[in-house]
Amino acid sequence: MIDKEIVSLQPEKYWVCPECDLLLNRRAIPDRHEAHCPRCQSLLISSKHHSIEWTLALAVAGLILFFPANIFPILTLQTLGLSQSETIFTSVMALYDSQLFMVSALVLMSAIIVPLMKLILLAYLSTCLLMHKRAPLLAWSMRSYQQLDSWGMLEIYMLGILVSIVKLIDVADVTPGIGLYSLTGLIIMTLLTSTQLDSHRFWRRIEQLEKK
Repeated sequence: MIDKEIVSLQPEKYWVCPECDLLLNRRAIPDRHEAHCPRCQSLLISSKHHSIEWTLALAVAGLILFFPANIFPILTLQTLGLSQSETIFTSVMALYDSQLFMVSALVLMSAIIVPLMKLILLAYLSTCLLMHKRAPLLAWSMRSYQQLDSWGMLEIYMLGILVSIVKLIDVADVTPGIGLYSLTGLIIMTLLTSTQLDSHRFWRRIEQLEKK
């Protein structure tokens, strides 16, 4: 328990083996190499090639897609001569108006605020690290991103949209909007950032910049 508390405070200095809980000091891992636990041989980290460059590109692409995904309608429903368009924010407001306050707050946080904060943090971090620029709050930004990473639930929101389309397609004309295509691209970008982000390389670069 003590070891995990130390790591949670200083993740840039320690590893904890996910299998046997062995506490290890972080070391530099060459590009395209892996680090394994010396006790149980489980994989600790895999160094990714051009992780900072890819993360920056994907974060910028995600920010570009974020705004049309939230501004333009996701779906347009037409039935009995009536037409209604829905965006992510209007769905949040509909839940709020239905007095589902906790659900509306959860959707607002997980589908709008958290994804935007994650993309901003990644763009800030990767830009500073790529330019070898010492900037304020680098370590805090990295910790904040890692804490927020489990709160982004855009793919669950997309699943809800698909379920709604299946249920409504027999009773109304359902037309996908630009927002739906942008949201799909945004989900792809966020998933790719999670696979391309090399947290070890980021922490090592942050540590080098903070020593300057």
